[in-house]
Amino acid sequence: MNVPNNERVAVVSGAGTGIGRAIAVKFAALGWRVAVGGRRLDPLKETAALITEAGGTPFAHVLDVTDPVSVEEFFAATEKELGPVSVVINNAGLATSGPLETMTPEEVAAEVATKLTGSLYMSRQAVQAMRREGAGGDLLFITSTSAVSPWPHHVAYAAASAGAEQAARSLRLELEGTGIRVNIVRCGNTKDTDFATRELGTEQMMESSRLWFRQALVRHAGLLVPDEVADAVVTAVTLPPGVQYETLVVAPSAPPEDLPVDFEKFIESMILRHMPS
Repeated sequence: MNVPNNERVAVVSGAGTGIGRAIAVKFAALGWRVAVGGRRLDPLKETAALITEAGGTPFAHVLDVTDPVSVEEFFAATEKELGPVSVVINNAGLATSGPLETMTPEEVAAEVATKLTGSLYMSRQAVQAMRREGAGGDLLFITSTSAVSPWPHHVAYAAASAGAEQAARSLRLELEGTGIRVNIVRCGNTKDTDFATRELGTEQMMESSRLWFRQALVRHAGLLVPDEVADAVVTAVTLPPGVQYETLVVAPSAPPEDLPVDFEKFIESMILRHMPS
């Protein structure tokens, strides 16, 4: 990777909210030019304003990672506006909790297309852009602990996330010698994201959470915040040339309190810690 850190152009998918927005703002604080993509333009404009406040140069453009034409148009517009891309963050994701049998084929297809197929479309364009410039770069996949741990009630998303990690590992070998680093940041449960808020308090989320607690997939009220995931991303893509973190795992630690012994205590702890009155 031969692009000076103060001259980099970064692309972040799913940047209208949550982790994607936090990553974009962290890049801006480094003085970078940052292109933010997502399906909804209004949240992207809010992210762009935060990028400007943080000291970066923003470019907001509608992006549907499941549509290869949209991905190509996004990269073309970004490079015309900001210059050659040297950092690409595959962050976009979509998940709905519940048993696989209750999902429609369209819901299954959307989760796989957003996290897995979309990451491949984005990576294809990223590699083309970086190889064209010949200066290397960083390609990073945001994944979930469900990529490596069985995660019922998120079967489609877990499968897509596992696929994204395998794509990253395979690309890492495919791109050896090009100066393009391929990294994974695998994160645990994170609050203040679309995932965390879309189903908050619903009957389905309670049912899924009860199952996850019973199977020890969630054991305490610790949660990450988007900035903590973003810090890991910045660490990975600002390493000196010749060094890479192949996989960074970011997980919440347990709060300094008695661990909940049953689901009711778990929910009580979550409410007290994350939804204070």
